[in-house]
Amino acid sequence: METIIIGERLNSSNKRIRSMFETGDMDSLLEIADAQIKAGAKYIDINASMLMERERDALVDTGTEITRRYGAMISVDSPDPAVLMEGARIFGKGCIVNSITCDDEALELVLPVVSSTGSGVIVLLKDRNGIPATAAERITLARKASEAASREKLPEDRLFLDPVFSPVAMEKRGLVVAIETLRMLKELFPGSHRIGGLSNISFGLPLRKLLNRTFLAMATSNGLDAVICDPTDAGIIETLRASEALTGVDPGCRRLLAHFRASGK
Repeated sequence: METIIIGERLNSSNKRIRSMFETGDMDSLLEIADAQIKAGAKYIDINASMLMERERDALVDTGTEITRRYGAMISVDSPDPAVLMEGARIFGKGCIVNSITCDDEALELVLPVVSSTGSGVIVLLKDRNGIPATAAERITLARKASEAASREKLPEDRLFLDPVFSPVAMEKRGLVVAIETLRMLKELFPGSHRIGGLSNISFGLPLRKLLNRTFLAMATSNGLDAVICDPTDAGIIETLRASEALTGVDPGCRRLLAHFRASGK
C-alpha cells in the first residue's frame, strides 16, 4: 500500500502563509497546494488557526477551492473542535480531521461527527496528562481510541493513530519510544493507519532535512503508512519511495521506478 502523504505547507504559523490567508490571496495559496499535489500529496493540510475568528472561513474557502480545482482531499487542521467538526460536515469523505487527543471529551464530541460524515480522524496518543513516556502507555491510549471509534462504527481505515513525534532536541528518548509504538500499532491495530508529523522531529537543530529524511526511513520500516510532511522536498519523496521499496510495501519497486523516470535522472 502506498504511503499516504499529507502536505503540510498551508499553515498559518508561517508568517508568509498567514499573510496570504489574511489578504485573501487565493492564487498564491492554490499555487502552494498545487505544487504539493504534483509532488505526491493525497491530502492538503490547512491550518488557519492564527486568524482567530476568521479561521473557519479561511479554512473552508481555501479547502473548497482546492477540492474544486484539483480534486485533492483536505486535512482540516485546528485546535478548535468546532472547526474540526464543521470541516468534517463540509468535506465529508474527502477530509481527515487533524487532530484530537485521547481525552474522553474529545473522543465523545468529535468521533460521532467524523463517523456520520465519512471523514477520517487523526488521534494523538496523548491526553491531558501529556505524552506517555513508554510505548505500552501509548498503546493503552490507542486501544481506548480504537474502542471509542468502534462504538461509533467508524471504519478502522478511517482512524489514523499518531504516536507523537517529539523534537529530538527536547526529548532524547521520545523518538525511540515513538518507533517502538509504531511497531506495536502495526501488530495490534493493523486495520488502522499509523501517522506522524515529520517536521516536528528536527525542530531547533541544524541539518533538518537530513534528520527528517533519516527518521522517515526509520519510521517507514517500522510501520508508518501515512505522513504529514513537505512533499516538495525532493529528498523526502526519494527517501519515502526507497523505503517503500526496501520494506516490501512497493511490490516490484513500481513506485520507485516511476519516481525515477519522472525525475529525469
